[in-house]
Amino acid sequence: MLKSTTFFTCLFVLNLSFAQQDKQLTHYMFERMSFNPAATGFAGYSGTFIYRNQWDRVQDAPNTSVLNFEAKLPKNNVSIGMSFTNDAIGFQRNNTLTFNGAYHFPTRVGVLSGGVGIGLINVGFSPNWIPPVTLMDPSLPLATSGTAFDLNIGLFWSSSKRPYYIALSTTHLAPQTLATINFSVVRHYYVLTGYTYRLNTSRKIDLKPSFILKTDGATAVFDLNITGDIWMTNYSYLWAGMTYRLQDAIAFNVGYAFSPSQKTTMNMMKIGYSFDVMTNPLNTYGRGTHELMLNFSIFPPPCRVTRTSCPFILQ
Repeated sequence: MLKSTTFFTCLFVLNLSFAQQDKQLTHYMFERMSFNPAATGFAGYSGTFIYRNQWDRVQDAPNTSVLNFEAKLPKNNVSIGMSFTNDAIGFQRNNTLTFNGAYHFPTRVGVLSGGVGIGLINVGFSPNWIPPVTLMDPSLPLATSGTAFDLNIGLFWSSSKRPYYIALSTTHLAPQTLATINFSVVRHYYVLTGYTYRLNTSRKIDLKPSFILKTDGATAVFDLNITGDIWMTNYSYLWAGMTYRLQDAIAFNVGYAFSPSQKTTMNMMKIGYSFDVMTNPLNTYGRGTHELMLNFSIFPPPCRVTRTSCPFILQ
């Protein structure tokens, strides 16, 4: 009885501390598009899949799946993308489907991108009641769901002079109330930045510190990560890193990236795994959080410029 009371007390405290509705991911640096539409297209033609099993061994703990596709259209600075997210915790399911559009403004010192994401958000509850008697109490709520319009906006800056980026975005810009299930969607704000520093060593090593701040105006989640890419060949590298999430976890991430064609480092397949060591009150009951990431990016060659020998046509 004491253990059960302690567990529910911890869960109540966590709900107060981390009551945000948006997903939580350790591999946030690989899937920026789902929370910032302005990041669409910076990875070329790209597909990303992430699965997160949070608080392993804790009953009804969150499980999250994310699937992104994006592409930078040829001959212009427009990018498009699609993002699908399934976030499950207990008997609640949050599904979002977003279509993103971004326009990249090239400058002498970098690229400024603005983006909009338009889609739908669906929230459902499917309780599995186990009554003490054979007859179900008709007053108990059954499965129900609601769907509403969703809107995200963002700005993304990528420097060409120095290898850094910084991004600002808002999800659920027009908060909706799903009247059928008495559920309100809350606006979230994101700040994201990262930098790449190449070490002067015999083997090529890139250090990539980054951080993300996510807040709904009432609570905030702060992730600070540093990852090192260790190049094994000219077309493959291993990476390893660590994340600190304030009052929640310390995470370790590893991965491998390689070019299938062995001709360019622009087209890369990436496989990553992270494990979060919980520092919150649930560490007594859980065994940490597992997360798997798969990503493949292709950067097509630039479009050919058609030239003519006619002297009256400007080249």
